[in-house]
Amino acid sequence: MIEHKRWRRLVPADTAHHLAIIRFLPGRPARMHTHDFPEIFWLERGRGRHHINGQRRSLDTGDLIFVRPADRHVLETVDAEGFILINVAYAPDIRKELIKRHPEEIKPLLDPGGLLPHRAKLSAATLGAWRRRLDPLGANARSRVTAEAFLLNLIAQVSDRDSPARPPLPAWLQSACDDVQQPAVFALGAPGLVRAAGRSAEHVARTMRTALNLTPSEFVNGVRMAHAARELRVTERPIADIALDCGLSNLSHFYALFKQAHGMTPRNYRLAHHRTVL
Repeated sequence: MIEHKRWRRLVPADTAHHLAIIRFLPGRPARMHTHDFPEIFWLERGRGRHHINGQRRSLDTGDLIFVRPADRHVLETVDAEGFILINVAYAPDIRKELIKRHPEEIKPLLDPGGLLPHRAKLSAATLGAWRRRLDPLGANARSRVTAEAFLLNLIAQVSDRDSPARPPLPAWLQSACDDVQQPAVFALGAPGLVRAAGRSAEHVARTMRTALNLTPSEFVNGVRMAHAARELRVTERPIADIALDCGLSNLSHFYALFKQAHGMTPRNYRLAHHRTVL
């Protein structure tokens, strides 16, 4: 049986958007459902599977889906680790207004033809930044301006990255960027990325600067700090242990990198975000 969700039955009348941060673990009950409102979601950590409109698609960290009203879908775990999902549902009329105002740019993402909704990828280097952008959404669920600003920024980034004018990453660099998501690799820092790439440090640095406008150290530190933020949110592990996971034995350096990435100390980040995971 398919569950039908209705916006006005789920949220107060003046709600513009609803933010949920959910940890899916094996055994979590989930039902196939549809709804009369749009939503976006991405996996912040882990892997999963998305059953949508009769199709089955694998999901990995950073996968972003623009779910349309009337899409029928359900999520499931694929391993014991589960995954952490960021979900932003928003009022149906916001979607209609955005498409009306910017049909050529927004309709392909929010209302594509075909069986499946639009799918994109948030890079590991940007996941932390998008996590920080959730704070205004959580603070003011009634603000249409906040909802539209968030959606437009997200759409702009996805559209920019998907533009034909942007050259794709070389296969060797994409593979290395995927490998560096593993703690055993990112703990080594930039040398771990270079080793995974199988190219000279100079060639890796030059290609990353051209393709991503990042140095290898900046990219790896982004992955490290995203990992640290996830651990702070969902575990009680000591901060020093999390720093060591990242390959950073110097706590002062770890604190400086974390504050640069997330705008606060690890301790304050844990206090602010640890209880938001459901």
